[in-house]
Amino acid sequence: MNNKGLSKLHNRNLRLRSPNFESGIISEPLITFGGRHEHIDPKVGLALYGPYSLVGQSRPSLSSIIIGIVGPPDMVADAEQWLRGCQGMLTNDGSEPFLYPHFPGFNAELPFQCELIFGETWRETIKKEKFQEAIDADNFYERLKRVIKLYTQAIEVLAEREPRPQVILCCIPQIVIDYCTVRIKKGGEVKRVKLTKSERRSLKAVQLGQLPLFPEMNPTLGVEDIEDGHQNLRRGLKAEAMQYGIPTQLVWPGTLQLIDTATASNKRKLQDVATRAWNFSTALYHKAGGTPWRLADIDPGVCYVGVSFYKEVSETDPRIRTSMAQAFTSAGDGYVLRGNPFEWDASKNGRSPHLDQTSAAALMQDVIDLYRKQNRDNLPRRIVVHKTSRYWEEELAGFKDACQSISQVDFVTLGWRQIQFYRLGDYPPIRGTYIKFSAENLLLYTSGYSPFQRTYCGPRVPHPLEILEHHGDSSWDVILKEILALTKMNWNTADFACSDPVTTAFSQRVGHILAELPSKLPMRYEYRYYM
Repeated sequence: MNNKGLSKLHNRNLRLRSPNFESGIISEPLITFGGRHEHIDPKVGLALYGPYSLVGQSRPSLSSIIIGIVGPPDMVADAEQWLRGCQGMLTNDGSEPFLYPHFPGFNAELPFQCELIFGETWRETIKKEKFQEAIDADNFYERLKRVIKLYTQAIEVLAEREPRPQVILCCIPQIVIDYCTVRIKKGGEVKRVKLTKSERRSLKAVQLGQLPLFPEMNPTLGVEDIEDGHQNLRRGLKAEAMQYGIPTQLVWPGTLQLIDTATASNKRKLQDVATRAWNFSTALYHKAGGTPWRLADIDPGVCYVGVSFYKEVSETDPRIRTSMAQAFTSAGDGYVLRGNPFEWDASKNGRSPHLDQTSAAALMQDVIDLYRKQNRDNLPRRIVVHKTSRYWEEELAGFKDACQSISQVDFVTLGWRQIQFYRLGDYPPIRGTYIKFSAENLLLYTSGYSPFQRTYCGPRVPHPLEILEHHGDSSWDVILKEILALTKMNWNTADFACSDPVTTAFSQRVGHILAELPSKLPMRYEYRYYM
């Protein structure tokens, strides 16, 4: 073959190797703070301008937060010391000021322009002897029941104080962590942190082939193998505490340290004290009813909805599932709605549950009704639904049936398929990088290198979020911009952003709390009760 022929073959091979996709970068979404000032970073925006709730909202601004504290006497004292520390500046080593800035203090000045109120009136201690009595129970589930009851009784006492606390800190001592929590190991294996002496004896008996009289006394069972009672300390306590109408914050011993060190029971280094204060204060402010920030470039008439499913703890039929929707307004207000239980046979229909047309329409109608109730009887102009499983035809039809009065709708499926892209240099792709295979099949790096922070702070190579399906009225670039913006709406932290949009990021955790909510207790719609 002559040189001309080789050149043609080479050019044809280049054309065959050309990537069949487009790519680009979406600008970092802006968020709005006090005085309608904008910034891309929550910590910087709060430090410069204060929280959004200070201006332009019908809800009154927070000038103070009354904090209740329950737990063992020493931890209650530690919590009050921590709160006093948070009222002033807390610093770290200053080595990464864009990633981990100092905390300027929670007081009447910036960043939150709000006073913390706590003290004897809003303190309820639980004696150490009571904890020991609870821990001495014969099995894990009875211990959970007893410990949760200790806290709910203390919360009930504080709920009757005047004025009522707006948030209650539940201080969890190390003995409860050791004997009432679990640790998830590599591969998803769930193990209890520690076994009591009686459980160790039972374990030896089981290993010798002697099964216990009752299954709940078998220490080899996982925490989800028992179908009655609470299975998890955090979920059970959050669920039981809802009845008192005061959001709770569970506090571990390490959170309350005012120095940067490792605890005796946890050898890994904690977050630095300034970062812990930022995250703690942001969550506290929101749980008390404040709005730390809003998205800057979002249509005020849009409602974002995340749809997921969970299994009730008290449900004996393993095929029964319950649907759940998390709805978020453009202002960031979040609400949780529970659908009707339905039967789902995973062996026949697949692992991911789906709704029939009637159930899908009913769930979406509940979302619309709640939106109208919270927005002076106004309908949303647009509804965007996010799921992590594909839409079945009748499921999609049901959602559309309920949305006939809505001007614009978008139904999106999000997923992670471990597809990876690389760029030249030492860092991964920039956050906001997208890859477009088609208008319905796209990838979006919701985590990655941040030019503002001058680094990538993740523990491992980031994987892009994949948009697997899109049915609706909006263009693909609008869908991507909104997903990226919604990764900045987690008010449980002051982090720059999360890897998932808020519509799907915590669906499993919220579902677990609903699963443990006793049928006789009322359900709260406000998202802040589940954080």
